[in-house]
Amino acid sequence: METNFSPWLENQLQMLISVKTKDELLTGLSEASKLLGFDYFSYGLRSSMPVSAPKIAFVSNYPLHYQQLYLAKNYLDIDPIVHHCMRTTTPVIWEENLFLDARSLWEDCNAAGLHHGWSQSSFLRSGICGMLTLARSNDALTAKELAYRAPILVWFNQLAQVGLSHILLPDMVQASQVKLTARETEIMRWTADGKTACEISMILSVAERTVNFHINNVLSKFNVTSKIAATVQAVLLGVI
Repeated sequence: METNFSPWLENQLQMLISVKTKDELLTGLSEASKLLGFDYFSYGLRSSMPVSAPKIAFVSNYPLHYQQLYLAKNYLDIDPIVHHCMRTTTPVIWEENLFLDARSLWEDCNAAGLHHGWSQSSFLRSGICGMLTLARSNDALTAKELAYRAPILVWFNQLAQVGLSHILLPDMVQASQVKLTARETEIMRWTADGKTACEISMILSVAERTVNFHINNVLSKFNVTSKIAATVQAVLLGVI
């Protein structure tokens, strides 16, 4: 692939919207990554709910032994690339100094042939973050290559979501699909500010039982048993 990205974009878009299974998606993304000059790719999705154990789904052609090691050593908790991508959609280039607090992860990456990489996150919908990583064993990413490939890398990140949206997302979106009424939203915002049902009833000039009625509806929608849990979910999912 030299200078004309249009055929590549068209081919990948058609592939990503036509795949039916996770294996087909894995094959398609792997081939697309190689055309961009990368040996490996990984795409992960992370839901912010439940807070204690966020749901995670991913596809990757990383060496199997490395994938198993990553899970066994719980590297997700200390991975600086993941932490960066959870905060911002600005792409990040793998550099050794990013792994100063995760030396064992960096060493295991290199042992598996993952020496150079590019990662970028995207926020697919309320409470769900996606992260694309492209990596290779040889040839560091130069400023010239990045300047040339930056637009297509960003596009690839967006195109990957097309395939993922109907393969990896269904099991993760139940909580993020919660919709609150205008009154429920108003009451939960006051709840998030620490107001009691009694105080909210006075602020809104409604009966306290009315406030509790709406709060109970919200608890039911989020399938939780406390106002605190409902408030946390509402804030994380961006519905209030």
